[in-house]
Amino acid sequence: MTTTEPTIGSIRSHGPSVQDLHAVETRVVPPALLDHSYVAQGMADVPKTRYTSAQYAALENEYMWTQTWQMACTVDEVLEPGDHVVYDVADQSVIVTRTKSGELKAYYNSCLHRGTKLRVDDGRVASFRCPFHGWKWDLDGNLIELPAEWDFPHVWQQPNSCLPQAQVATWGGFVFVNLDPTAESFEKVAHKMIEHFSTSFGIENRYKAFHAVKEVPANWKVCMEAFGEGYHVIATHPQIVEFAGDANSEYSIWPDSPYVTRFVNSFGIQSPHLAPISEQQVADAYFAFSARSPRGAVEVPEGETARQVVAQAFRSSLSPVLGIDLGDVSDTEILDAHLYHLYPAFAPWAGVGQSLTYRWRPGPTPDTCFMDVLRMMPVPDGQERPAPAPIQRLRLDQSWKEAEGMGGLADVFEQDMANLPRVQLGLKVRTPHNKQSVSFGNYQEARLRMAQRLTDELILEGLQRDGRSRAEVEPFLIPKG
Repeated sequence: MTTTEPTIGSIRSHGPSVQDLHAVETRVVPPALLDHSYVAQGMADVPKTRYTSAQYAALENEYMWTQTWQMACTVDEVLEPGDHVVYDVADQSVIVTRTKSGELKAYYNSCLHRGTKLRVDDGRVASFRCPFHGWKWDLDGNLIELPAEWDFPHVWQQPNSCLPQAQVATWGGFVFVNLDPTAESFEKVAHKMIEHFSTSFGIENRYKAFHAVKEVPANWKVCMEAFGEGYHVIATHPQIVEFAGDANSEYSIWPDSPYVTRFVNSFGIQSPHLAPISEQQVADAYFAFSARSPRGAVEVPEGETARQVVAQAFRSSLSPVLGIDLGDVSDTEILDAHLYHLYPAFAPWAGVGQSLTYRWRPGPTPDTCFMDVLRMMPVPDGQERPAPAPIQRLRLDQSWKEAEGMGGLADVFEQDMANLPRVQLGLKVRTPHNKQSVSFGNYQEARLRMAQRLTDELILEGLQRDGRSRAEVEPFLIPKG
């Protein structure tokens, strides 16, 4: 008798898979959620220095953040001519604005005279005027005022006097920028996400009801990766394991879409980590957590599942709150967490019950970062689109609980935040006798390893293009395999 070793990443947790749950739905599940694929990413460890080294952060800044598509703002924030949002990432900055003709443009936020940032705040202006010497550009990026122009014959009225532009794209109510004018189009890079959301989820009919950004005491990848897998739930969020299918979450990697991945965590079922509990216990735990209801307040009838009962309860309660009919919406859209990820740092949730969007950016040192949380709510049927919520900014020493409108989600986020500085500090314990790398799981954390490999590719391509040595990044590279 011969036995064969399982292929990398092929082993799965016991318990119903996400697709098993879709198969027993009584309502139509969107085709996008039935589209699941997985591509193994190997077993190689990731060097710890990728999270702690200023040298590696500088390579990311130069070759990754300057060549990738990033969400800069929502379309609602730049509706009128002169409306603008300043998008800062690493040491780069662009001004996203609406021109008089209605076109969206993104200008590099640097005066062509001596480099002064033209804008530091969002708002509405008729032109962009440098506060240092008064050079001024109109909304189309044309230089229209130059004090003592007689002294600048080499600048005035030349094509290079116009403000240089980054690439701009819009999708789902968001504005994206790419600082590289030669980069692939947003539509090509994000095609899987665009395809899925074009037929489901109604993201184009949502508005920004909440937005907070917090400085976090950890590297941006440490923070982002904490929200990219369900493996941490059993230890970090034990209060939800009675009604969350954590170990049997689904992680999708499509071979034709390397920049878009997805993570699905099912609710209304128990964690495979637990010994079997009843459907009533699952429902009781869910309602106790989400609605503060006493156990037994909602009965699970004979022959039904907790998932069905919980979904129907939320379908009934959410419809009047959101102002939309949810009668035909599937249980998975009501209950489950469907987190898409567009490399490097944009993550919108799909479905109805979950309406969040995340964004991450590096901080001033490798030990800090900025995390944005947006709540994108459906525009109620028959009502005008509400104005976008203002941004609330939280310092390192502030809690998510201080963000007005965060609600009960803040408690869950604070559990995650408690881990992050400990992770960042632990990564620096690198004596000769200690392990020098991070070990990701082969399935649950495969998307994390994949994103890290994409960064390797961009840095290596950039170094080669600039005639620089591979040795600059060699100590930080993820080994093959």
